[in-house]
Amino acid sequence: MKNIMTNIANIGGLAFSYSVLCPRKLWLYQNNINLEEGNEDVKIGKNIEQNYYKQEEKGIQIDGINIDYLKNGIIYEIKKSSHSKEFALQQIKYYLYTLEQKGMKDVKGILKVPTERYQEYVELSLEDRLFIQNQLEKIEEILKKDLPKLERKKICNKCAYYEFCFIEE
Repeated sequence: MKNIMTNIANIGGLAFSYSVLCPRKLWLYQNNINLEEGNEDVKIGKNIEQNYYKQEEKGIQIDGINIDYLKNGIIYEIKKSSHSKEFALQQIKYYLYTLEQKGMKDVKGILKVPTERYQEYVELSLEDRLFIQNQLEKIEEILKKDLPKLERKKICNKCAYYEFCFIEE
């Protein structure tokens, strides 16, 4: 497997999960059009992240990725709900992949949704590694071009970029 990481600068876990969710959201986010600051759902998520697991050191930065917290070789990602868990799982897998590329082997992940008392263990498979490699190539192509075409999806209504994409002045 070739290492594409050197070709794509500043792709964090959130940006990676956006690439799976919506190429347009990824493009906007990576081009510093950040509309999440005032979004109520994002505020709630940040509040949950800050108020749960207070004893843990949070916000660990490793080469462009921001891990909620790391303990005993396990990456923890905290989310406000399990509603979009597939994207959260992709984010964790991307963290595991990135750390593996840096030489950290046998790191595992856990998705935690404290308000639902939900957690899911995450490991990186060969299929995951191949998917991430392919997705990184797609990200590189998306970011080389102009803003991707608008595609209406089920998740759009809750997106912080909804007004940018759908509300005409």
